[in-house]
Amino acid sequence: MAIRIRGLQVRYRDPRGRELTVLDVADLTIDEGRRLCLVGGSGSGKTTLLNVLAGIVTPTSGEVRYGEVDITKLAEAERDRFRAKNVGYVFQSFNLLQGLSALENVAIAGSFGGLSAREARARAKGLLVRVGLERRLDALPGTLSVGEQQRVGIARALVNRPKVVLADEPTASLDEDRADEVLELLEEIVAEEGSTLVLVTHEARVRERFSDVLDLKALKSSPSTPASKGRAEEAREEAR
Repeated sequence: MAIRIRGLQVRYRDPRGRELTVLDVADLTIDEGRRLCLVGGSGSGKTTLLNVLAGIVTPTSGEVRYGEVDITKLAEAERDRFRAKNVGYVFQSFNLLQGLSALENVAIAGSFGGLSAREARARAKGLLVRVGLERRLDALPGTLSVGEQQRVGIARALVNRPKVVLADEPTASLDEDRADEVLELLEEIVAEEGSTLVLVTHEARVRERFSDVLDLKALKSSPSTPASKGRAEEAREEAR
């Protein structure tokens, strides 16, 4: 399922009433199966873009199409259902439910995605074993290391076999060795599932793992000349 973004902007008003543009993407196509690394400085809108792609944030203007479905036109409940079935999100801050075990955190995401309780639990267990947490299935998040919590987050993102996986700075809280392990696991499992991966980072060592790297600033529309698909493609080539 390809993703097509056109004329996308997210704008807010500051306390003084001034309108601020926090995200501006004129034209971007993410083909099915693509492994894309998005980079940009602090405040460039990387996380905002992921939240828009996930349907968590509604843009001020523009469209975000998954195939023929423009998720910006869906009601909130419809976006939630679409996300649960089609999009996996690896959060920088993990966002695990503290009162649930590792297994329960992953299984509940499967239930939201339409799996039966038995299917969700089996799929969750298989993924947690796959990421090396077979002995931590019943552990609460507060008893897990940072690296273990991120592994749970990866398993949760993949439990519904999503067509698209979004990863927001997935190694930001990890030391170098753990970061490499987490990235290898994420890339390997996403490849096995045939999912599209969109990962954002500010870390050079993470960027170096990707052959397809795109700087968000290359996607901004010009006041006089809107960015075209050709310009976006050229900018991506230059960013590699």
